[in-house]
Amino acid sequence: MDYLVGAARLRPWRCRACDMRFYAWAVPVEYVWYVHCHLCGNMDVQRISNEYGIGMFAWLFRLMRFPAYRCPPCRNRFFSIRIHRRIVPAQHSLEAGAESNPVRE
Repeated sequence: MDYLVGAARLRPWRCRACDMRFYAWAVPVEYVWYVHCHLCGNMDVQRISNEYGIGMFAWLFRLMRFPAYRCPPCRNRFFSIRIHRRIVPAQHSLEAGAESNPVRE
């Protein structure tokens, strides 16, 4: 089933709060127009020299001066003409968020 759903570029995820499985794209729809790693969906990519970009048409992308990016978690290097906007996900646990907002009685 995961392979069939993967053909639609959906990936399996698991909710940290309730442990339920679901399918979703790696990047939210409203962020599709920004630079992101097509393998893991990470939006916190680093700009690198276009000499280090890889791919079958890397020579063409270098000639056209497309910017090259690198994804630190999966180490994927790629070219993209999308808008670069650094979007960093929040890195806190669910329990820490509940403690910072205590309920008053």
